[in-house]
Amino acid sequence: MDTILLKDKISFSKDNPKKEIIYDSEKAKAVLFCLEPGQGVGPHAVSSEIALMAIDGKGIFITGDGEKQAEKGSLVVCKENEQHGIKADKERFVALAVISPRP
Repeated sequence: MDTILLKDKISFSKDNPKKEIIYDSEKAKAVLFCLEPGQGVGPHAVSSEIALMAIDGKGIFITGDGEKQAEKGSLVVCKENEQHGIKADKERFVALAVISPRP
């Protein structure tokens, strides 16, 4: 598999959160979320574990334990069926979600 440069996949939409599927297989999926200030992906749950990593900017990870401030390099792991989401606050926010097993 080729190396993927996440910085080359980053793009934003003023209308909606932008998502780019980076990797997709039978066992796992990786999705890059690019959020303008005020945008987000509301809390929801799936029957998979989710690792959320902040790639750029500052934002908020939403977990079953509440909201957690996130900045470049922050990582949080949500267990299966745990509520999770992300949102940008006052600046653009880019986060990578790695989902396994693939829902």
